[in-house]
Amino acid sequence: MVVAINRFHTDTDAEVETGGAFDAVAADHFAKGGAGAVELGRAVMAACAATSPREFRHIYDAKAQGVKDKIETIVREVYGGAGAKYSPAAEARIARYEADPALRSLPICMSKTQYSLSDDPKALGAPSGFTDAYVSAGAGFIVVSLGTISFIPGLPVKPAYYKIDVDLSSGSPRVVGLS
Repeated sequence: MVVAINRFHTDTDAEVETGGAFDAVAADHFAKGGAGAVELGRAVMAACAATSPREFRHIYDAKAQGVKDKIETIVREVYGGAGAKYSPAAEARIARYEADPALRSLPICMSKTQYSLSDDPKALGAPSGFTDAYVSAGAGFIVVSLGTISFIPGLPVKPAYYKIDVDLSSGSPRVVGLS
């Protein structure tokens, strides 16, 4: 297992140290773009090269286990938690997914903030209080959010396409505003 730590300028070295993994890499892609994720890519490739394909195992059986069973397995085996609590809205949505065999068999993608394994940045440790679940049909998984999370982070209030135009003042049209 490789642990990717999304490092922010406010993180201390002590917060970044992690044990028990093949490697732990601070990824500075937030500040440096692709160049900030090069070491992470190298660590993943090294872990893949060092691991026998027979050693790999999924932590749950996506087709055989129910949605809540898969979530509970992630909470216990990945996050080290004792279990999960669900809001009434999450309970209702998960019940709908459980009733549909095609959705029930999808793997789980956990969505959380960068501050905590929960939706509360002051609540350190294992997650609880799942507030939503939705199917990402094109990607083929169920997303479970640990609270109120913006699913389009980092986008500006005014999209960049407002700066792009076509200059028709010269002999041939020219695109301007692309970086």
